[in-house]
Amino acid sequence: MIHYKDYQNNTCSGALFYPAGYDPKKKYPMIVYIYERLSHKVHHYITPSSRSTNGFNIAHLTSNGYFVLMPDIYYERGNTGISATQCVESAVKEVIVKGFVDSFRVGIMGHSFGGYEVDFIITNSTMFTAAVSGAGVSDNIRGYFTVNSEFNNAEIWRFENQQYRMQGSLYEDKESYLRNSPIFNADKVNTPILIWTGKNDNNVKPEQSTAFFLALRRLNKKAFMLQYPNEGHTLLSKNAQEDLNNKIMEWFDYYLKDEYPKEWITSSNEKKNNLN
Repeated sequence: MIHYKDYQNNTCSGALFYPAGYDPKKKYPMIVYIYERLSHKVHHYITPSSRSTNGFNIAHLTSNGYFVLMPDIYYERGNTGISATQCVESAVKEVIVKGFVDSFRVGIMGHSFGGYEVDFIITNSTMFTAAVSGAGVSDNIRGYFTVNSEFNNAEIWRFENQQYRMQGSLYEDKESYLRNSPIFNADKVNTPILIWTGKNDNNVKPEQSTAFFLALRRLNKKAFMLQYPNEGHTLLSKNAQEDLNNKIMEWFDYYLKDEYPKEWITSSNEKKNNLN
């Protein structure tokens, strides 16, 4: 467990997992996984696997030579993305100052609301060398006026009263919605990002991932998108799970370990993945 200060100088916690065969004389790359508060998982046992529903397996990463950090995030209403950026950066700095993580080899990843946080953080931070975002909202305005067909209700409540923590309706505080919306700040992104989504996602519409990808490509940013047919908000088929987990590892290995890139990364037209 590590401890750090948030934007209001409150003490926060984060779970830090060491790479297998840790050598204190070496500096390692690190993956930061985010989704609100995760430090309580510090003593959870995770079976190593190249299959998971969201591409993330702590033991799979640590067994491949990565530190894994899962920080707690505390939010200020109306500044959800901004406070997430500040909390995550503070947690990463606390690890880097210990001297066993290479500050130029830090990646970030998240899924769902964590995907939104990743999208936003890379519009405001230059700390991360590579990013992975799964099924995240990139456009708060579009998300606000979306019907969640998985739960059969409008997403307005989620922005006003739940995870997105706005201070009121869009019409009461338009600036907060725009300020915390990744797509309106995409021109500030300098971090290569791998975006993935299930084409049948009824929770966070796949159009949210597509829109962010198109914005980044229009701006000539380094972005790649994977779309999985017949998959929803999480991946259920073994083939899709293995494909996503392997590609995320290959993505981080290329950017954080300087390993030779796989062909799908260097493909000149960067086609979307179509896995049957």
